[in-house]
Amino acid sequence: MSRRDRSASKNTIGDLSDPALISTLTGWLEASGAGELEILTEGGEALKIVLGPAAHSAHASETAPQLRAILPEGRAVKAPMAGLFRSTHPGSADASPLAEEGRAVEAGAIVGFIEVGPVLLPVTAPEASAVAEVHARTGDLVGYGDAVFTTEPSR
Repeated sequence: MSRRDRSASKNTIGDLSDPALISTLTGWLEASGAGELEILTEGGEALKIVLGPAAHSAHASETAPQLRAILPEGRAVKAPMAGLFRSTHPGSADASPLAEEGRAVEAGAIVGFIEVGPVLLPVTAPEASAVAEVHARTGDLVGYGDAVFTTEPSR
């Protein structure tokens, strides 16, 4: 993929730490089929977004067989943004993970966080279920749309 250097131009894109901006850029990146985006400004600001293979909707039919081979039957709980995965809130005195294999979770329950600089985005369970498999550990770098957990319906 070719790289465009626009170092001579001014940063008119906005605050590179704004989650809404990052989400918009990630959506554009995903729609374009590109794998990564890097923005460097004259002022020293930098933003790099790297999509995992599961995030490319344009190639979903090609990646679906790979995902089925990796993930057990169930529903993937995906990272809402690229960043560092945290299994607990960094400010919490309780160091036990919010979600572990076999643990039941309610719909909307926070099962982890994605840390992007000073921003923490919650990862939530889409439905009442049990955690079947944990794919990300604290400190792992995850991409937008990467599966961090697989859940199975509660029995």
